[in-house]
Amino acid sequence: MHYRLSAAALPNEEKRIRSSYMPTLVLVVVLSTVVFLALGISKGATSRSMILYGLLMVAYVAYLAVWYPRRMQRRLFKYWETYDLEIGHDYLLRRIADIPDLRLQFDEVQAVEHVQGRYLRVIGKTKSRAISIPESIDHFDQVLATVSSLRPVRVRTIEQWQKYRAFMAAGLLLFIVMLWTTSPVVIPLSLAMGSVIVWVVFWIRRNPNIPVSRKRIAWIYWLFFLVCVLKLFVAVEGIESVKRYATVGNIVAYLLVFSPCVLLAFGWVRWWRVRPPRYWRNYAVAWGLAVSSISALCLYGVLSYIQLANIGHTNEHRLAMAGVYVGCPLSVFSVVAAVVGNGHSRVIAGLAGGSLAVVWSIAFFYA
Repeated sequence: MHYRLSAAALPNEEKRIRSSYMPTLVLVVVLSTVVFLALGISKGATSRSMILYGLLMVAYVAYLAVWYPRRMQRRLFKYWETYDLEIGHDYLLRRIADIPDLRLQFDEVQAVEHVQGRYLRVIGKTKSRAISIPESIDHFDQVLATVSSLRPVRVRTIEQWQKYRAFMAAGLLLFIVMLWTTSPVVIPLSLAMGSVIVWVVFWIRRNPNIPVSRKRIAWIYWLFFLVCVLKLFVAVEGIESVKRYATVGNIVAYLLVFSPCVLLAFGWVRWWRVRPPRYWRNYAVAWGLAVSSISALCLYGVLSYIQLANIGHTNEHRLAMAGVYVGCPLSVFSVVAAVVGNGHSRVIAGLAGGSLAVVWSIAFFYA
């Protein structure tokens, strides 16, 4: 069976793009421009450079408001005319012009998401291998019945483009802050931004739902990566030779201490989103995340109490040793549970437990 998009629904989709998609894009650009100008003025940038940048961004906003919607309209029309969904006896096949064909076997489907009023999203072995099925497709009820027989349908309220827009806004703001930051914080910030940019480039290159024309221009992101590298070199060179190793050591220490918090947050989210049924190896990973969370709470509790309360060096040592005796075994147990367990959060639980074990070991020898 072949299913095409209904021509009668095209005007509503065009209206939605003009009323929601484009304004948010313009808002992100305007917000990033305001932040850039504010930070530049506070850091003593010349008025001429700020005016030139402001005029450039005004021209870009005008482009987004006037010419870009026409381009989006042509792209949408081509998408609407060439979209074809084929449902076979054991597969789904999506065809769109300028986008590689995507085929999912029924046994490959891992999840089905439904944003009511918008689309279905059939997800394969990875998040990028996903087929979006608009509700404006012909015989949508038949398609929904077929897809829902593969996996339980989970209702979502946030669309994919909204997630991408939030990620874009956060990335732009962090990049701008990195450009104007002169403190040693710029070192981990530039490392983080460079890593994110590399991930984005490979994500674009490997995503089967992105047009070939957009994949060709992904090399532009390497320019932003180069800026991150240059900013890192400048920051390292700007540190006095006497303080350089101490500063780098402090940065590594902060990364080592607070990385488990980030890892555990991602680990719990990924574990919670695993579709049922769950087996004992999945719950082993959950136990690993749980004991790592307890170990992390112990660590942050000890650090906070030492920083806020004047209890003396002897009592600080006793408190640190008590934390080691509780937190280190929990961290080791988390690593063992990650090795035994299975699931998307297995590696994350292992990394979190391992980093906590390293921190507790350092505390044991140097507290």
